[in-house]
Amino acid sequence: MSFTTKKALAIAIFLSLSGCGESSSSSTGSAFQSNDSGQTSTSVETEFDEAQLIANLVDNVITPTFILFNQQAQIQTQALMNYCQAELASIQESSEAAVSLRIQAQQAWLDTMASWQQAEMMQMGPLLENSSQLRNQIYSWPTFSRCGIDQDVVYNQDGVINQDQNRPYEITDRTATRRGLFALQHVLFNEQLDHHCSVTNDALADWNNRTDLARRQARCEFAVVASDDVLNSSAQLLQAWQGDNGFANELKNVGESDSRFSSNHEALNHISDALFYIDTIVKDKKLAEPIGIFSNSCGTSACPEDVESVDAKSSLANIRNNLAAFEALIIGNLESAQTGVGFDDFLDAEQAEETKVRLVEGIAALKTTLDSIDSSLADLLIDNEQQVRDVHGQVKILTDELKNDFINELALELPTTSAGDND
Repeated sequence: MSFTTKKALAIAIFLSLSGCGESSSSSTGSAFQSNDSGQTSTSVETEFDEAQLIANLVDNVITPTFILFNQQAQIQTQALMNYCQAELASIQESSEAAVSLRIQAQQAWLDTMASWQQAEMMQMGPLLENSSQLRNQIYSWPTFSRCGIDQDVVYNQDGVINQDQNRPYEITDRTATRRGLFALQHVLFNEQLDHHCSVTNDALADWNNRTDLARRQARCEFAVVASDDVLNSSAQLLQAWQGDNGFANELKNVGESDSRFSSNHEALNHISDALFYIDTIVKDKKLAEPIGIFSNSCGTSACPEDVESVDAKSSLANIRNNLAAFEALIIGNLESAQTGVGFDDFLDAEQAEETKVRLVEGIAALKTTLDSIDSSLADLLIDNEQQVRDVHGQVKILTDELKNDFINELALELPTTSAGDND
């Protein structure tokens, strides 16, 4: 079953629109600015039903996305167990079955990452709490430690940390940079079997002298444990989101004792904050830094090794999935789902159709550009840097629209992380 088909099945569970509410007031117009500016907003009445928008985004966009991620995490764990069983059964070199199952495990990781990259665009509630602890343990990028992951491969195999019998190994106690989807990418896709540490400790002392098969076996054992950890985190996310006291109900039940939000507009602003991932992460971290617009590992020149996904070469696919989730929040429905209430309808209600058109057309143009690229982002930076700059420019058109007309006309507050623009 393809990733698109699985996504359609997950979406189908939540096609019915839920949640209605009364119209509410909002602040609109060019005078509105974020709280950081120190300016006050102009309050006017709007007939638009913000509660209906919140309910549709929660029930028919965000919840199905989190469910799909959990489903893909289950598939990934089973694929890795199948691969590892075959790898561990090998004697001198990986069997033909192990090679085939490894490819299947890699595809399962790619599908899981595709679903996570859509969830990445929906960072709110439980994915932000405790300094984004849950989000980071699922996917720590742009912070990671290849050396740390290599160490944990050995620690997991030994059952103790650095040969200390008083320190049993447990992945849930490890820092986010040694676990999650990035760690899985490293052990599944990285072909450099030597460790990535500049200084070796006792546990890694003989690692580079082990056979390739022995190192792949140790990596696959760690991959099974790390994948199960991701699966548990995905279940934790669903519980924190969907449970009786979950964040989804907080967003939909504003003003009640179980909600931290006093108004629908405040809850909607929390959702709209997530849209700015496309600004601070997609535009700046995933594109501007590797291009050299911001300083990177190569200074201020194009740096292919700084792209998000060097090993799996999924950097552009990640951006495509970020954009798909961004579009879903704007138009109110996921791909292949029925049309629902989105921010585009709110813009229409506020007589801001031109802003809506610019956003929708900008999304469509960027999708066309991304779909036309048949190369990894790292290779593109080497072969056609200008095309990467063009993609960055198209993303910036969207983010400029978000930070100006979109925010002003819907009386939403600009997240502090996007208050300035350095490029």
